[in-house]
Amino acid sequence: MRRHELLVIDRFEDDMAVIEYGQRTFNLPRSLLPRAAKEGDVIKLAVVLDPEATARRKKEVRSLADEVFEKG
Repeated sequence: MRRHELLVIDRFEDDMAVIEYGQRTFNLPRSLLPRAAKEGDVIKLAVVLDPEATARRKKEVRSLADEVFEKG
């Protein structure tokens, strides 16, 4: 994230928050925000990779694919 651009809660629309980021906006589920969040608040967003969940998901997908192709 560029330092000078902030993530600002522009407004809420039903269960989504409209977030301003520079000249763009995007929607974020309201449930991911703190309960006290309100319009105009500046938020910090951290995205972290989850290698364990990724490995579990890949294993599940591989297992389902094996099941489908073995039966087909």
